[in-house]
Amino acid sequence: MAWLRTYVAICAGVLTLVVVALILIVTFGDFGLSGHGVAALFIGTLVTVALTMVLMGLIFVSDRGGQDASVYSTHIETDADEPPEAGSDPDNRRSG
Repeated sequence: MAWLRTYVAICAGVLTLVVVALILIVTFGDFGLSGHGVAALFIGTLVTVALTMVLMGLIFVSDRGGQDASVYSTHIETDADEPPEAGSDPDNRRSG
């Protein structure tokens, strides 16, 4: 589980960099935004970055837990039992 602590630390660092970058952009850039616009910019960016980090973390946990492999092997086993459909091309080539 050391990799999880490393991932969380990296995510916290990236989130801190995003906050600092947003503060600098809003401070030094003249977007002509009102207070509500600046708040929306901060909240939207932070939520997007945080959601991305959480979803990537879930992908990493799923992969390391073997969940993806079990679904993949089940899918391969069920496809091997079924005969090919009429008109299907096993080499994935299109006639044209």
